Amino acid sequence: MAARRKAAPAGSVGRGEFVVYPGGPTAIYDLLERLSAAAGDSPDHGVPGISLDRKRLTVRWSGEPPASVQRVLDSAEGFELTVAHTEFRPGDLRAEAERLLREHPGLVTSARERPEGDGLELLVAPPAAEAAGGPDAALAQAGARAAFPLFAEAGEAVGD
Repeated sequence: MAARRKAAPAGSVGRGEFVVYPGGPTAIYDLLERLSAAAGDSPDHGVPGISLDRKRLTVRWSGEPPASVQRVLDSAEGFELTVAHTEFRPGDLRAEAERLLREHPGLVTSARERPEGDGLELLVAPPAAEAAGGPDAALAQAGARAAFPLFAEAGEAVGD
């Protein structure tokens, strides 16, 4: 079995990392570890989702998973597994989020791929959002555009 990844900084979970909740079925977490190892840094691998009751796992992927990943998915037992295909390639979303953060410091306080793979979640500095009449207006005034849909709200990043 793959070694557990180093914990993410307080308040965040890093790429390929996940929070293990006590009392949950270990099979899901074992599969996530093996999935992370098989997927590596694939730009097609999205954010997984575990249901609140820890009985369902959603694996998000752009396109068809490669054979090594499919073998891991096929080995799932003891819980419901769904493979959800993302609208956009997760790696492209991550790159665009990094670009927005880099090109608009002080305005974009957080940017990340949406778990569903359908765009980017942005936090816009509250003073800028208020002055412009909302976060979308602040982004437009600053010329902050993206190749993907943006889901913006005013707020400060915590733990980013």
